[in-house]
Amino acid sequence: MNFISYSYLLFLPLTVLFYYALPRSWRTYWLLAASWFFYSCWNFKYLALLITTTVTTYLSSLLIQKAKDSRNREGHSGSEKAALAFACLINFGILFVFKYSGFFFRSVHPLIRILTGREEAVLWDLILPVGISFYTFQAVSYTIDVFTGTTKAEKNFFRYALFVSFFPQLVAGPIERSNNLLAQLGGDRPFDHRKASEGLLQILWGFFMKMVIADRAAVFVNTVYNASGEYPGMYLIVATILFSVQIYCDFGGYSQIAIGSAKLLNIDLMENFNTPYLASGCADFWRRWHISLSSWFRDYVYIPLGGSRRGTGRTYLNIMIVFLLSGLWHGAAWSFVAWGVINGLYQV
Repeated sequence: MNFISYSYLLFLPLTVLFYYALPRSWRTYWLLAASWFFYSCWNFKYLALLITTTVTTYLSSLLIQKAKDSRNREGHSGSEKAALAFACLINFGILFVFKYSGFFFRSVHPLIRILTGREEAVLWDLILPVGISFYTFQAVSYTIDVFTGTTKAEKNFFRYALFVSFFPQLVAGPIERSNNLLAQLGGDRPFDHRKASEGLLQILWGFFMKMVIADRAAVFVNTVYNASGEYPGMYLIVATILFSVQIYCDFGGYSQIAIGSAKLLNIDLMENFNTPYLASGCADFWRRWHISLSSWFRDYVYIPLGGSRRGTGRTYLNIMIVFLLSGLWHGAAWSFVAWGVINGLYQV
């Protein structure tokens, strides 16, 4: 189901209406069922992947928490490390198979052809499950938080499943943390008129950004880019400027709809964009653009690698690693690798 659809305009008010009409003890189950239905409207078969991610990270986190509670010393036990490794291996493995395996085999095909002398190769492209990069990162970061002691493992499976599957941010973010979203689920969340009004305005603004600005800019951009040799340089410059507007209003619009939809349920999601094109420089831009992803890489990749604590050279290397991974996160293609290298060099 797409935010920009008549079906979502029917789904959202019905979900909110029944949420407040049902007894409080049923609300978690209702939101989880609605979220799974929302996701299955894209491809029912891929709901199994979402549930697999939920179950593996839930069980791994319980094992980590149990091991933590049973020991009286600092550090991490072997069972904790094994549980974390299992969760990461399963979930990043699924992500690799569905998002990167085709890219990997296309990339090594020339080498295989040279070594074997065979022209043919077995290549495939699986249908990319919608939102898999978002919910994988969210679920794995929760397990890491339990491992580091940042949060306690959630014992209620349905509440945790709702955290992974919460429909407003399931397919396009923001990538939430357990200490924000999970803490708001399952409790007494009465209807808040002020927050609901804010949510409706954000939804309307999101629709405006997406349908009026982004989609209209795309008409000019696609016309020029699809026949770039037929247009003079000024058209290419204008199309490139409009493309940056299109990207921001497309993704930013979806984020506004997601945040606004959650507010109707009296749930606050983190802001994902903060006027990024008003940034004073590259570092400031990445503090404002796709904030949930930038902060995720900062907390779970950059800082564990040593951040800026191990000298200038190591800091530059850590920045490049983060942006290479960020490029691959955005897409499985060498163009995205190049995008990561360019942005990493800008940061350095």
